[in-house]
Amino acid sequence: MSGETKTSVESTALALLAEVLYVEVSKIDMSTSFTELGLDSILAVEYVAMIKSELGVAETVESLYEHGTPEAFVKHLAANA
Repeated sequence: MSGETKTSVESTALALLAEVLYVEVSKIDMSTSFTELGLDSILAVEYVAMIKSELGVAETVESLYEHGTPEAFVKHLAANA
């Protein structure tokens, strides 16, 4: 994957997370857990659906929480997109 594509995946994933959480991307601490950021199970379902729709990557809520933080999940997405 090219660096540009990886950056695009990361940017899109973060923008979608910010949209779900109703915050600006700059307000997301990449090392804070999804739970601490306020991503409950309902929002997590919405977020992974948006990831699938926008990036074409079929992820699960379980995978989201297994990665724990936006930083880890975004790296995972970029590696698998």
